[in-house]
Amino acid sequence: MADVLLSGHRIAPIRTIRARFDSDMEHEVWTYRLALPMMTVLATYAHAKKSVCSVLGIKPRYNCLFGDGLSVNGARVRDGAARWPALDAIYNFSEGEGETGLARVVDNFWMGIRNAQAVRNRLKIAKRELRSAIEKVSKPGEPVRILSLAAGTAQGVIEVMSRCVQNGIDVRALLLDQDETALRYARELAREYNVADRVETRNCNVLFFDREINEKPDIIEMMGLVDYLKDKLATTLFRKIRRNLKPNGYFFTCHVHPNSESYFMRHVINWGMRYRRKDEFEDLLISGDFLAPRLITEPHGIHSIAVAQKAA
Repeated sequence: MADVLLSGHRIAPIRTIRARFDSDMEHEVWTYRLALPMMTVLATYAHAKKSVCSVLGIKPRYNCLFGDGLSVNGARVRDGAARWPALDAIYNFSEGEGETGLARVVDNFWMGIRNAQAVRNRLKIAKRELRSAIEKVSKPGEPVRILSLAAGTAQGVIEVMSRCVQNGIDVRALLLDQDETALRYARELAREYNVADRVETRNCNVLFFDREINEKPDIIEMMGLVDYLKDKLATTLFRKIRRNLKPNGYFFTCHVHPNSESYFMRHVINWGMRYRRKDEFEDLLISGDFLAPRLITEPHGIHSIAVAQKAA
């Protein structure tokens, strides 16, 4: 366990656990470890190709033929990198697509890389922890209020809400995002899961979320945004989140860690992120006044989900 930093002094341990190897967790490792040299070669080629095309003022149709060129879903992830369409493609991938057998094999392979598995694992853990928090803060006669920042399509939130409502828990959610197409999709999902009357969406800059709320929520979740924020901005946002959370309320967020596929992700998929080690993520949360977060790292060690409760 890592110790908590406060004014430069370690004062308490942070609980860090590895997610259970549940049957629904994906953990195919050796295929992609063996494929890593090939992935590095393809990424190096894509990096060089994009550099040359940039000098010539040309936009390549694809970065690598045996990557996003043949993989239908790989192309979707590339085109939607760092936005909801990429996550939607990864979350809901079931089997390879393409007009030929080779294309379908390539699609299956790339949508199963460790980073894709880790993203799906992250979603499963986040849903499990969110449902647990809803059950803990639920009180008879009072709705549980969730605020989702940089919500995207809020697939995980909506699926959990649907299950909780079926179990008799009154749950309401406010989804904030600056991408109206994501919010439109979220509203469609809410209708599909029969919680449309419990979900409100607003198109806005989530950094100023406090202007959009009339009362403090029981739960604030913000999955994925920290991957793109500088330390100072992330810390400021964490502090604002804590101020606007109800006493005994929960905050959920996550982060991506350095990994062997990051070079491939950046240059074949065009998905660049701000990678931080687990201890750097911990210290960022502590700087944001969440002094005792619990970190759950999915089996690949690529993503960690932070669960923090605000003291009464």
